[in-house]
Amino acid sequence: MMAERPRLFRPLVQTVLHNSRAVAAVEFALLAPLFFALLFGVLQVGIYLQNYNAVQSVVADGVRIVMIEYQKDNELSDEQIRSVILARAVNAPYLLDTDRLIVNVDRSGGSRISGAAEIDIEIRYTLSDIVPGYELPGSTVTHERSIFVAS
Repeated sequence: MMAERPRLFRPLVQTVLHNSRAVAAVEFALLAPLFFALLFGVLQVGIYLQNYNAVQSVVADGVRIVMIEYQKDNELSDEQIRSVILARAVNAPYLLDTDRLIVNVDRSGGSRISGAAEIDIEIRYTLSDIVPGYELPGSTVTHERSIFVAS
């Protein structure tokens, strides 16, 4: 029985070796998972970098708006600052998803500069995954910045 086993597979192996369609199918079966893993990985990195840049830019825009308002003697509350940043984040050009976006505005700590109030702004954004059910490590982008305004 053991001697017959190679004889059974020999015609199959010869067919695969001599048939170019069969060879292409085997090559595709071996390389397709690697190709798709690389494709999805590149897409996920691209989405991560776009969201990372968007979060940084939203914080910078929020800081800029708060500084301009304080220069016009228009003192904003924490909730007003938060709503300005959220409005900026969900509209073009950033288009971040509000369900995955957390904006914290905090004045509770003492200021590091005398005569100035320190406002801390932190944004956390959870990234969406391309492959459902597989969460990548580090899938939350966090950016924090402090504003010093005259008190």
